Formats: sequence, C-alpha cells, structure tokens
Amino acid sequence: MPFPAAFRILKAGQVAGAVMLVLITAAASALSAVPVEPVPDPLPDSNGGRSELTGGSTGQCGSEQGPAFWIVSTECSRQSFDRSCPVFRPQVTFVRRCGHRRGIPFRQMLQSLRPDIPICIKVHGSFVSREGIIDEGHITYRWLCSAACGAKMQLIHFTWPSSRPWLTPTIQCDVNILGRRAARNGWYLAELIRHLPPGTPVCLIGHSHGCRLISSALHLMGGGRVQGHAHPGARRNGRPIRVVFAAAAMRHDWLNPEERYGRALCVAECLMNFRNRRDCALRLYPLRHPFSGHSLATSGFTTRDRRRLKSWSRKVAQYDVTPLIGHGHMWPNYVAHRRLARLIRSYVYFTDRFPQTPASGAQASRQATAPSTTTGRLPVLAAADDSRQSGIPTDTAAARLADSGQEQVR
Repeated sequence: MPFPAAFRILKAGQVAGAVMLVLITAAASALSAVPVEPVPDPLPDSNGGRSELTGGSTGQCGSEQGPAFWIVSTECSRQSFDRSCPVFRPQVTFVRRCGHRRGIPFRQMLQSLRPDIPICIKVHGSFVSREGIIDEGHITYRWLCSAACGAKMQLIHFTWPSSRPWLTPTIQCDVNILGRRAARNGWYLAELIRHLPPGTPVCLIGHSHGCRLISSALHLMGGGRVQGHAHPGARRNGRPIRVVFAAAAMRHDWLNPEERYGRALCVAECLMNFRNRRDCALRLYPLRHPFSGHSLATSGFTTRDRRRLKSWSRKVAQYDVTPLIGHGHMWPNYVAHRRLARLIRSYVYFTDRFPQTPASGAQASRQATAPSTTTGRLPVLAAADDSRQSGIPTDTAAARLADSGQEQVR
C-alpha cells in the first residue's frame, strides 16, 4: 500500500477514535442523569423462614428483604492465555438492598442457589467501574422484577476487568483490547455455568462487549475454540439457555456458522437482539480497523445472515428499540423502559417451564401485557404480520405491546 494512502487511513482512524472517546465520555458522564422509570417493590417471598445464603429468599425476585444478588468477578483470574491455560479464580460478593455487601466463598454461593428457580446472569460492557457494577446490579434487579408477575429468578452479575487499559494511544486500541479481553473471559463464564445446579435454566443478558463475552462462552460450550483454547468440560448437557443482547458490540455475522462464534446458537434455545439503528457509540464500530463490519446492534441480522443461519434463524428474534433508546448506548437507557423487561419475561423467567404464583392487583394488570409462551415451543416473540411467515408461535399480548419497528428474523 502506498505510504500516503496508509497515512490517510491512520489519520482517519485517529479522528474516529477521538470522536468515539468524546461520545463514550459524554455518555458516561450522563450515566446518572438517565431517568429510570420507578418500579414498585417486589412481592414478599411466600416460602419464608429460610436463612440467609441457604437458598430461600436470597437473590430471588420476590424476596421480602428486597433486591439481593451475587457478583462473580474474574479480576483474580488470568487475563492472558498466551503462555498459560485459563484458571478460574472467582471472587463472589453478596449484595443486599440496604447497600451491605460481603465476600463469600464461591462454593457457598453455589450451595445457596435453588435448582427449581431460573438463574439470570447479567454481563456488563466495557468501561464499568466497581461501584458502577453495584449500581447496575440494583437497577437490573428492579427492572427485571417489574415484569415478574409472581415468577421468580436468581440474579448473578458477572463482572470482568473492563476498565480502560493504560498506555494506549487511541480509544480504538482500547476498544479492540477490551473486546479481546471480553472474549477471553467467555471461558470463565462457561466455567461458571458448568458449576451451576444441573438442569437449572439459565438466561444470559449481555450489554455492549458483554454480548461478545456471552457469545464466546456459548461457542466454547458448543465445542468451539476461542483464542486457541477449548473448554471440553463446559458442554451444555441439556441445560436450557436463553439469551438477550442489548447494544451488542460485535460484528453482525459472528454468530453465523463457520464464523468466529459459529457454534453459539447450537447451544442457545433462543436469542433476542435489541436493534438500535442510531446507537451513537456503535455507529462508529466499522472504523475500529480497516474492513471491519457493522455491529449486531446497529444492523441486526442481515438478509445474508438469515440465509447462512438456515434452521437456526428460527431461534433468533429482533426488536427495534430505536424509537425508545435513540442515540443512547448505556445500560440505564434500556432499564428505563419496563416494556423491554416485559418483552423478555419469557426469556428470564422461563414461564413455559415453571408454574407461576397467582398475581393480583397491579401485578395482574401488568401480567395482561406480559409475553406468554406455549409449553414446549420457543418463547421467541413475533410481530402480528410475521406469523404467516414464521414457524415460531405468535404471542398476541406481545404483538399488542410491540412497536411497529419490531422485526422477526425469519
């Protein structure tokens, strides 16, 4: 390549990096200013009488003691696999509504998980501080509980070293480094899922680079390799796994067969992708490096992707959140809308597999607009005008709730 052309490409990359840094900094500074829709406190737990950290109400939506969840951190786990194999050294923190937190052994958390209640694992994106993880865990818990309608789940917040690396000249270097780090931590997420109670359904919710981390974990669980490493002990083994992506910072074609995470969808029962065509941070995603494709968040699954997915396309659904989120990218932009929590209710609570506690009053009215599923069929939501072209069941309540921008991958 001639030197002037290479210089122009480098110059354009530096300008794009500076613009991206400004956008991300502005979004981070406005993080606390995002209005979060008030959510009523969850219902008291009907089980009662169970001691702390021995199952019962701890970490479950519907706890009489309010939001409680676990944080599993990989800060002490190896972050470089170049010269050594991955070693999972989880640090577990139990967080209560009052702000009290304390470290507990990983084995104690596993013993306190109930196998008869679904587990939801939330994975954050890049540039999230330790205190931000606590706040994000609280708002995520309350957001998901706003659509519970008597159902229960256990929340684990999976955190990885996502702070900005030192001594990097441009923001696109940071993004590339953190993207690779997120994929590397997918090995640890697969290891965490392997240790969960056998057969317990798991919902994986990813934001930004957290979607890439989840895709990496599912790819490993499907028998694939990530950065030269496999994880033969983390096979799915029949565990139901459902996935939700928000602001997915990964290429739109990486879930296709033979691509980077081509075995991820063979592990997941279904996947909901929130598409935002005006995401300010990911509009610049193609400028990370030459010949980089568009992100899954902005372009969604394209027509070519749908053809390459073949039968797996029945597992994937998309919902256009552009009218709701606009130029936003941060997680609080999503949890500010309870309708999105209702849209993914079947993904989080597995309502087609678990009996539901009768709801009354305000909860009953919310239940009338919550998505329902048919037993034995995947809970993928379809717009009313897509039902004739898709083998996936159409949910009429969800169709009433959905905007005209909802798109079913078919």
